[in-house]
Amino acid sequence: MSRDLRFGSIETDRFDRRTFQRVYEESTKLQEAVNNQQIDGVIPDVWASLYKSAPSFASDASVVNKRVMETLMAQSAWKDLRGMTQFDEYGSAIGSLDLQKKLNGIIPDDVKNAAQAVHKMQQQLQQLLDQAEAYSDAAGGDLTSPAQHKADELHALANELRQALNGAEAIFNEAYDTHGSSIAREMRQALDETVDLATQDADAMHAFGIEPGNGNPVNGAERLLLADMLRNDPKIREIAKLAGRMQMIALKKRRNRTQHPPTEVVNITLGDDLSRLVPSELALLADPDTEEEFLLRFAEKRLLQYELKGYEREGQGPIVVCIDESGSTEGVVEKWLKGIALSLFAIASREKRAFAVIHFASRGECYVQKWANPRIAPATEIIEMACHFFDGGTSFEEPLREAVKVMDDSAFQKGDIVFLTDGAASVSDEFLNGEFRRVKSEKNFNVISVVIGHSDTAVRPFTDQLAKPQVGDDDTLSYIIESLN
Repeated sequence: MSRDLRFGSIETDRFDRRTFQRVYEESTKLQEAVNNQQIDGVIPDVWASLYKSAPSFASDASVVNKRVMETLMAQSAWKDLRGMTQFDEYGSAIGSLDLQKKLNGIIPDDVKNAAQAVHKMQQQLQQLLDQAEAYSDAAGGDLTSPAQHKADELHALANELRQALNGAEAIFNEAYDTHGSSIAREMRQALDETVDLATQDADAMHAFGIEPGNGNPVNGAERLLLADMLRNDPKIREIAKLAGRMQMIALKKRRNRTQHPPTEVVNITLGDDLSRLVPSELALLADPDTEEEFLLRFAEKRLLQYELKGYEREGQGPIVVCIDESGSTEGVVEKWLKGIALSLFAIASREKRAFAVIHFASRGECYVQKWANPRIAPATEIIEMACHFFDGGTSFEEPLREAVKVMDDSAFQKGDIVFLTDGAASVSDEFLNGEFRRVKSEKNFNVISVVIGHSDTAVRPFTDQLAKPQVGDDDTLSYIIESLN
């Protein structure tokens, strides 16, 4: 591990260091933070304190880092944050990045200067000791050799530098004591804010399907990407917040399709259900060398377990959401429409139905995203679904044709097209009486249209269920969910 990645005060083992190194290599933001940390080792220290099950200080802990970390770890909010990050290397990295931005402003300049002086002397002392050891090895035990004389000279210099280091540490401690109360107060506030961000992150990760225990390995790069977007893109932050609440309503409304308890083993998946673990995972727990790996994977819901199946209804057709992205929807309406799409995505994922989103605006502006199995959809594509916006005019026929094509390509019947718009546009009789009628007859799909604050005349020819709210609201969401096949 390079010098920049060394931990300043928290005791770590090889597994901890290897884990931090992996996350560091995946995150350019973490690399920037480490390269720009104003107290060497503080970012790795914060990460380790949030990640490890029982963080403690190393016997050779840096005086500087230990003082900073003692103040941080004494705050009750630090314990609250750890409750969300323990054994979660990516959550710990995100928390460390959030805190690092605040720590740079919390530590006064005189304390930083004193800390940097201590670290510089520590590095010089270590270099002298390393050189002395190399000369001693070269001497091979010959106390009269020139190499041993050089080693003795270096040890003498190291002793002088060690005395100077003691003085530098005393200056640092005095400076830190002067500002100790204000540092603790500002750290407390920084931790409170970081806990709030971590709570919002958890909700957003759930909304976008990025979370341990969703049946797929956790993609750390996607978590780090979304966390960064949530802090820098107000639109995606608001959509995530809205979608999380709407998904809760939608999933609660949707009836459970399983009619009998699961009994049949159909697959091996990931999770934390101890009653369903495969035998090899239990062997990890029995071996002291792999016990920590077992606990980490248990916390992240990444243990191999049997997937059981009950008796379910036969497969159903896709859910296809057509989203009007004309300029008039920009703002509140667009965010509500994206919340609807993410809620229906969650239902499709739970019910193992194919899912598609058709973004549309003017003629020629039509973008189709399709997932045969939403459960394994890359989160980057789901984020793209939420962010995409044409800002054009309004044309209905092209997106409706694409939606019908998805239904026609499906092996199952009784799919749903959810058509969301705040405008009006004509659809040709040739299409409605031809391709649309044929596929609808064969696949028996359902069309639910939502027209916000506009006449519904244009959608009536192809609509089975219709909602006409003046604004997007929970009642309309409930109506859509209840109208699904």
